[in-house]
Amino acid sequence: MVIALAGVVIFITHMENSNNNILSAISTFSDLPATEFNQAISSGQYQLIDVRTLAEYKAGHIKGAKEEDFYQTEAFSKYLDTLDKNGKYLIYCHTGKRSGLTLGLMQQKGFTTVYDLAGGYSAWVSSNLPVEK
Repeated sequence: MVIALAGVVIFITHMENSNNNILSAISTFSDLPATEFNQAISSGQYQLIDVRTLAEYKAGHIKGAKEEDFYQTEAFSKYLDTLDKNGKYLIYCHTGKRSGLTLGLMQQKGFTTVYDLAGGYSAWVSSNLPVEK
């Protein structure tokens, strides 16, 4: 079942456990504007992933972000496989295209909570939010 509320897509799946009880898992995948993305970072509840190239990352990034190059397809997919599917993640790229694709990939891989920076790093910079070089 898929439910869409105010730009947030929630996926509800059903699984049977060893006792044959039905468990419900709720997954959240959404774009967040820069100010809300910043608040999520400040909460300390999320792992921040920059999916741009190393050169882009070195030119400037959001403090605390881990760089993992989306274009290094095999290595990137293997990196995602190492992450906790039940963890909470914030992702971004330059404009939102790569991170949008990453959002879909993470959804396919079974992640439960992933937020994408709407408009990417360029929206972050335009909002005069802090960057690190």
